[in-house]
Amino acid sequence: MTCTNFPGSYSCSCILGNIYNEGICVSEDTCLNTTNYCHPLAKCNTHQGSYYCQCTDGYEGSFILNGINCLDVDECLHPDRSPCPQNSICNNTEGSFLCHCSPGYQPIDTGCEDIDECKSSNTCRSDQVCTNLPGAYDCSCPLGYHEENEACVDSNECENSPCHPLASCWNTPGSFSCHCHRGFTGNGSWCKDVDECVAFTNPCHSLAQCHNTPGSFVCVCMPGFLSIGPLCVDINECQQENGQCHSAASCINYVGGFKCSCNQGWEATTDNGLGKEGCVDLNECVSPNRCPHQTSCTNLPGSYACSCPANNTVCNTLAIMGESMNRSWFLYRFPVWYLVPPGGVLVGFDFAIRLIFCIMSKISEL
Repeated sequence: MTCTNFPGSYSCSCILGNIYNEGICVSEDTCLNTTNYCHPLAKCNTHQGSYYCQCTDGYEGSFILNGINCLDVDECLHPDRSPCPQNSICNNTEGSFLCHCSPGYQPIDTGCEDIDECKSSNTCRSDQVCTNLPGAYDCSCPLGYHEENEACVDSNECENSPCHPLASCWNTPGSFSCHCHRGFTGNGSWCKDVDECVAFTNPCHSLAQCHNTPGSFVCVCMPGFLSIGPLCVDINECQQENGQCHSAASCINYVGGFKCSCNQGWEATTDNGLGKEGCVDLNECVSPNRCPHQTSCTNLPGSYACSCPANNTVCNTLAIMGESMNRSWFLYRFPVWYLVPPGGVLVGFDFAIRLIFCIMSKISEL
């Protein structure tokens, strides 16, 4: 209360917003006469001897006509944040708003949580796989299958050649498998050659050599052997054109090979009896004692001959004796060569004939 002095008097006055009543200042209710001034959805508030209108929650008025004209506030259009929790939808109402969980979510105390639709066995078909998603779900065919005429059918993955070029693809229900070809090893996505000559114990015959090839191996028999199935059999080279030995040579077969042996009266060249140049005639007449005394030696292909002079009685006598002895038992025991008739050739004397010839020669010298 304020006291103001006047000449011969004074006055008492209350501060703004209060009135003087029987010697005291009481607060003035300025809203008593303003009921029809504020909006029905506004509240009247006293303030320092006056009043103001304030729209209730959920409504707002213009800055100038605040509380006189109140309009609904759309809380769902808040520029900074939604008044509703995550995974929910805001619905504005008159003076307020409501929050509803989004489809695929259900309300809980703290907000909205995802509904796992896959917990129900009827969500998808029996041949499909249910996959739960945030606020939704997906029905799809299992891996290795595809949708066809509202059914899941097997996909043939082998049509796209998923395996290594050296592997075979085997399609299976919903999947596939890769298998390396025979002779290769690996998991099918990669394959490498197996060296059977190293991996296996004695893959070939003992007389054969093992040669590895891509995906396999071959057994090659050693020279002189013929492959018959898994075996290596000796080749008798002598059965084929006498082993291509010289015409004056004999072919001798042995295990794994052969050799050419020049016949008596021939000697081997550096070709060892093989081929046209394998043997050459042996000149027996090079030896000075090849023929008996008083005879001459004539070389023949593979042999030789001893010739008697036409007028040599001793040589002729020996020729007659040699002819007789050719029929004797001595010839059986000690084969002799014989003297041809006078003027002919004395062939192949042995020790007996030479002995006779020696005796006759000594007698003629006396």
